Amino acid sequence: MLLICWVAADRTATSLVGDKLAQTLTSEQTVADRVADGMIHAITTDLAMVRAIPSTLAEVDLVRNALRGQDGEAGAITRTNGFLRSVQGYFGVDMLWVINAQGICVAASNDNDRPSPVGQSVADKPYFKSAILGARFERYAAGWGSQTPGLYFSAPVYREGVLIGVVMTKIGLSRLRHWVGSGESFITDGNGVVILANDPAYENRFMHGGTIGSMDLAQREALYHQSEFQPMPIAPFRRAPGRSNAWVPQDILDRMSEFGTHEIPFVIASRDSSSNDLTIYAVEDVDTWEGLTRQHGKDVALFFLLYLGGFVIAGLAGLTYLRERSLHRKTRQSNAELRAANNQLAFEASYDELTGSLTRRYFFHRFDQLLADAHRKDEPLSLILADLDYFKSINDTYGHAIGDQVLCRFVLVCSSVLRGDDLIGRIGGEEFAILLPGASERDALRVADRIRERCKRESLEGSEPPLRFSASFGITEWQDEDSPMNMVERADMALYRAKRAGRDRCWVF
Repeated sequence: MLLICWVAADRTATSLVGDKLAQTLTSEQTVADRVADGMIHAITTDLAMVRAIPSTLAEVDLVRNALRGQDGEAGAITRTNGFLRSVQGYFGVDMLWVINAQGICVAASNDNDRPSPVGQSVADKPYFKSAILGARFERYAAGWGSQTPGLYFSAPVYREGVLIGVVMTKIGLSRLRHWVGSGESFITDGNGVVILANDPAYENRFMHGGTIGSMDLAQREALYHQSEFQPMPIAPFRRAPGRSNAWVPQDILDRMSEFGTHEIPFVIASRDSSSNDLTIYAVEDVDTWEGLTRQHGKDVALFFLLYLGGFVIAGLAGLTYLRERSLHRKTRQSNAELRAANNQLAFEASYDELTGSLTRRYFFHRFDQLLADAHRKDEPLSLILADLDYFKSINDTYGHAIGDQVLCRFVLVCSSVLRGDDLIGRIGGEEFAILLPGASERDALRVADRIRERCKRESLEGSEPPLRFSASFGITEWQDEDSPMNMVERADMALYRAKRAGRDRCWVF
């Protein structure tokens, strides 16, 4: 009888506490997923402009002249160095280099460093090898000279169809540490090596299964300037026989991980960046673990005593019924609240709170779908990037409240011109993207020009004097084998040229 009472008490306690633990794990996993999504959003936002810099500079005649030695080689190099320093300061990157086809750096934003990178060979660097073959490069590397690690971006430079060199941009990891500002989060590169971690002690370790294990020592040294790496202290959470957590069901154990020297378990969410080979990991601790294990022990003792007597058993049956009923009611209420919260989160994740346009993340989600449809149906698809002219000046002159009204008015103007199937999303502060399914480049130009003309006729009466605004537009049409990022880059280059040509105009790439 004692054994039966003990087994019954243990199972009852496991059921009750196990449900609470399962709910806690679900909640913590939701938090980890949101943190991971936020990290991916931060990476996408921060690198959106940086990855376009090499391709844009590759089109600049000053850079091409420096590679060809025109207009006086010394003068061209000096002007190019100054130009690169200006671009570096404007975009907040750490380094810009112009490299000839032989792998020799001919101009650099940091040409005044000692030793100077100008004249040095980087022919063995992956960012040069990839770009000299005509491909873009975007990856982590330890770097040259100071060996300060960072993300490298490079693009080939052509002149009259001939590849004459490479433009390389670097942004140091010190500028990106805000990506891992939560919990025990960290980021790995394509080889599984931790390049950023909220706890710096975990940096330069590697995840199990990473390709760093298949690299020889020379390859490791060339890429990371070190050859030995310690593994990340992550493993499946194990049950401890004879201890207070021996009761935990296996399906719950499978959802938890050990991390470092911590005695409590963790849940981990990972996301792969769509534009580079980075993988982010959001790690959240199950902070109720110790309390729930203690509660389980107390519940076992309680139910054991209650099951001993018949009268107590009858009373316990009623108590258990009421407790289960209350628990189920709370569970239903919690599920209903969670569904409502998830619906609200889904709406907030899809639509910009200020303007009502699509958020960046949801816009690109729909972009992928519509691009796949266009490819399958062999129908045209055009993209417009729009940027409000002198928007910073509007905020500084009239205040952010008026600036917000300008953004909302711009979206209203676009909505009045666009069709029901067209999409508009806010992908930056004052930058918007418009997707036109079934529209050719010529159709998109007409739409952009109508929006541009209507913007010029709009005015905000709440400002004194009434504020008028304009916008610039970059346009491109879907081509074979295009990806959303390819189209965005071309449209962004067209937008850049529209602004350089004087703003308030449309430019087709």
